[in-house]
Amino acid sequence: MKIISIVELKGGTGKTTTAVTLAELLAEGDKKRKRPGSRVLLFDNDKQGNASKLFEVYERENEAPACKILKTGRIAGNIRSTKEPNLDIIPCNYYMELAELEVKADQEHAQHDRYKTALEEVSEHYDFCVIDNPPDLGMNVINTLVATDEIIIPVNLDSYSLDGLEEMVEQINQIRALNPKAKIAGVLITDYEKTDTSEAAEIWLREKSGCLVFEQKIRHSKKAKDATIYKMTPCHYSNRSSVAQDYKRFVDEYVGYYGHDLKERGKSNGI
Repeated sequence: MKIISIVELKGGTGKTTTAVTLAELLAEGDKKRKRPGSRVLLFDNDKQGNASKLFEVYERENEAPACKILKTGRIAGNIRSTKEPNLDIIPCNYYMELAELEVKADQEHAQHDRYKTALEEVSEHYDFCVIDNPPDLGMNVINTLVATDEIIIPVNLDSYSLDGLEEMVEQINQIRALNPKAKIAGVLITDYEKTDTSEAAEIWLREKSGCLVFEQKIRHSKKAKDATIYKMTPCHYSNRSSVAQDYKRFVDEYVGYYGHDLKERGKSNGI
């Protein structure tokens, strides 16, 4: 199972939209693009629970599964199914704040590798785990970075987002002491609108940031915001919209870089 973490220190960069859409498109596959469907586990690691709400598994009153995993390092009984074929989810909610406090107070057990230990339990059951993270570096995000294989960083082309990128890269480099395999798969430009300023920022990002930047950008679209009202991903809300098409091309590009096993599996399945 490959673990992909969606992280950025600035809010509003499309982390959740990217996580849920990536998970959904990997699970669905695409015959036209010769990409087979994969078994995907979506891990909602954000206390706001937006991914959980989208897939209708959010619970306000009870401690969410993600919180239990952080506290115990065990995953059994904490995975929920969704209506989407091949796609399961670990829900989250505001109890995550209490879970983090409990973990920080536990001086007898390791605090940083609980997600890693838990996800190893199901590594043979899924092809991908996609983790949606909050815009901070709390104990739950540290656990994510220790468990992850690849990191995708969504950014808007503004100063705050780019500053967040630099800080995020620095933190990832530090976390490699605990997880040497963690690597930045790439930076994804989101909510893109073509202006002189955005073009200059994009040039800086591609030439000076030191990170791989995906060629595909996610254009600004009202459909992306509308989709959240109806608790749908952009692809299910408006499949022909620019944002849906952009995400499909992005997943193609991601698989082109990192999904060689998927392409081989597709050939063996006759896709």
